[in-house]
Amino acid sequence: MKIDEVSFLENNLSRIDDAIFKSLPPKDYSLISEAIHYSIMNGGKRIRPQLILMMSNSIKVDVSNKTIDLIAAAGELIHCYSLIHDDLPAMDDDDYRRGQLSCHKKFGEATAILAGDAIQPLALEILTTIEDPNLSAEIKLMIINLFSKACGPKGMVEGQSRDILSENTSLSEKELDEMHYLKTGKLIEACVMCVCLLKKDITQTHINAFIKFSQKFGLAFQIRDDVLDVIGDEKIIGKPVNSDIEKNKSTYPSVLGVDESQKKAEDLGNEAMNILKDLPYDTSELESLCFLIVSRNS
Repeated sequence: MKIDEVSFLENNLSRIDDAIFKSLPPKDYSLISEAIHYSIMNGGKRIRPQLILMMSNSIKVDVSNKTIDLIAAAGELIHCYSLIHDDLPAMDDDDYRRGQLSCHKKFGEATAILAGDAIQPLALEILTTIEDPNLSAEIKLMIINLFSKACGPKGMVEGQSRDILSENTSLSEKELDEMHYLKTGKLIEACVMCVCLLKKDITQTHINAFIKFSQKFGLAFQIRDDVLDVIGDEKIIGKPVNSDIEKNKSTYPSVLGVDESQKKAEDLGNEAMNILKDLPYDTSELESLCFLIVSRNS
């Protein structure tokens, strides 16, 4: 089974891309808006917004599909802003993203920085402008708070800082887990948590289970990324392989080896699936995604 062979992912993708596109400024508005479209509307797995749509289908939320699509778009925009900045020479210094030149290689560093700067508040703007009689102002603020924390100084930014500082050092497995929870896992957790907020009668026990699921899912996803950086096909993953090795970064393969890293990813994926199976919802799509993220080739 491959990600591009699962029909529900493709159906979700059309909703996600439509919501994102409608939320962006016109492509011809400025150089910045052109860079924004270039960086966002270039494919990608859209895992974070996929989670939001699948979660909403699973627990049967009390808001409209349009509201879900806009929240999903906001989550993906936060992710895309971070990719633009992560690729910069001062950060990971990557020339390619999703099979094309990274934003700063195409438009220059200043435009790339400004494009990322514009995308982050745009994500929050989308959330503030949602109009849904079943979405209270209080819940809307809680969702904005979740996303803000996920990409702030105790989330993605701190994770990226630790990633940079890990060059030419040897991190322990625990330190790697903590770094990637901040850099990748916090936003994934926020995407799952925000959907739980949209279900009025969900119990705290079920919320806690979904949080545990998101944490195991996020770490499994990141570990597979590290593995693909070693064994992946450059044409499929859309960027050069062995970039982490060249920067002498601590990664799961460098700490555990490729085979043990893949085993850890698969174990986490299975644990995430087992958490879902114990919940009284239809989690079949989410369970399929758990398998896909640890077996994917891109």
